[in-house]
Amino acid sequence: MKFSPQDIEQIKDHGLNTAEVERQIDILKNGLPFTEVLEPATVDNGIVKLDETDQQFYLDFFEKNKEQYHLQKFVPASGAATRMFKDWMFFHQNYQPGRHYYERFVRQHQLKNMEPDLDDFLNNFPGYAFYQDVMDVIRENLPGYFQLDENEQVWQLIHYTISDEGLGYARKPKAFIKFHRYTKNITKTALEEHLTEARAYTTTSRQKPEVSFSISPKHQQMFDQLVQQVNPDQAVDISNSYQKPETDTVMLDMATGELVRDENGNLVFRPGGHGSLIDNIQDLEADIIFIKNIDNVQKGEAQQTTVYYKKILAGYLMELLKKIKNYLKILQNEKPVGEALLEIENFASQKLNIRFIEGYETLNNSGKRRYLAYKLNRPVRVAGMVKNTGEPGGGPFWAKDKNGIKSLQIVEKAQIDPDNPQQQQILKQSTHFNPVDLVISIKDFEGNKFNLKEFVNEDAGFVTEKSYNGKPVKVYERPGLWNGAMDGWNTVFIEVPLATFSPVKTVTDLLKPEHQ
Repeated sequence: MKFSPQDIEQIKDHGLNTAEVERQIDILKNGLPFTEVLEPATVDNGIVKLDETDQQFYLDFFEKNKEQYHLQKFVPASGAATRMFKDWMFFHQNYQPGRHYYERFVRQHQLKNMEPDLDDFLNNFPGYAFYQDVMDVIRENLPGYFQLDENEQVWQLIHYTISDEGLGYARKPKAFIKFHRYTKNITKTALEEHLTEARAYTTTSRQKPEVSFSISPKHQQMFDQLVQQVNPDQAVDISNSYQKPETDTVMLDMATGELVRDENGNLVFRPGGHGSLIDNIQDLEADIIFIKNIDNVQKGEAQQTTVYYKKILAGYLMELLKKIKNYLKILQNEKPVGEALLEIENFASQKLNIRFIEGYETLNNSGKRRYLAYKLNRPVRVAGMVKNTGEPGGGPFWAKDKNGIKSLQIVEKAQIDPDNPQQQQILKQSTHFNPVDLVISIKDFEGNKFNLKEFVNEDAGFVTEKSYNGKPVKVYERPGLWNGAMDGWNTVFIEVPLATFSPVKTVTDLLKPEHQ
């Protein structure tokens, strides 16, 4: 494709080059291959189920060894709460109190995240942690609120929650939404709850609890204000990072097949999906990093179960790292053969789920040692997996990695060919799903950081449809952070209870018992 001098300048300003943009255009036009899943990962076939004795062992291992490591929590938190308030936004934009009746409108438009009964909506609304804030704004701006008809009251409640005249929640990131109320005067945002949780497992005698959030640059001031408010004594070491512009991607107009441009003829770039955050993780200095989504956080005592299993996952990782380091030193210095080499092979296959290349058995001892060192010396992730309680979907599978070798992968439903009956049958057989509950190590056995981009499977991205200025466009999202971006990592899946997973995808999720 021919780019104008203005295009080339724009591309350079984003930290990209024309070859990368041409690669993106080719992906948008021709798509990406689906991930080939071979079988679902299940308990004793890719998923470890720990009994109480094992749990206690790894919990103790964590407590005994945590002082040796720099610990940190990483929370992807840049996304706005738009989807969380999707039904409320539709209601706010289209409902006319003098013309419409709440119950008929909700049923007609199938607003599943709004109670079908008006009284239920009004009676349940005080259950939201932000209720008092909304009412304070209403009292200031609409003194006659309680004299209004209920069909108008409901619109005003939503208006002052999501609009900029009120709390502005529709455009704020989830991190800044009040999730939980403890007393009339004590409420906590999602960000605060993550700080509370991080204190429990990233604190050692050598370091304060440490959390890094990925945020949007436009929210930096809001982020700084909230951090100052909830962490005035800097008891928690809080940092933030931005999704890097060089990970942005171009879009194609679906009508014309041309690159999307703004009214001035400039190329339009968009963030390349959460997989772009692999660059943010690359910049972290910690030895062990806990990863959890901003909207998956529990309230009060319910956090204890999450903390318990986070420590177990970290203890499991620490033991793996200890053995990996020992075996890599043996491979490097002692030239093992026979039983000594077999011990390393068994560890690789049984504990790290490594499957060897075809013909491994024909290699001489030197070749086997080189291959084992190559497979052992890479980033490691220990990921919690939760049992399916509904329709099977994306989660843990045995799949082919970017080199065509069978490996454990987290695969999204959208990555599996919908038109392939065999692949869909494997999907239906899945028993667990991915709650994004990871503990990772990004340093080698000598303490040097890996180049994480070397382990990304670029074919594991997504092409999907979005809209730009009301027009349908094709967009490319880079390989997902815990999917293709970690394709080449050594991976262990461990079953964790459903109690550790309570995401807030819609605002009404905040009314569920685990958030009340």
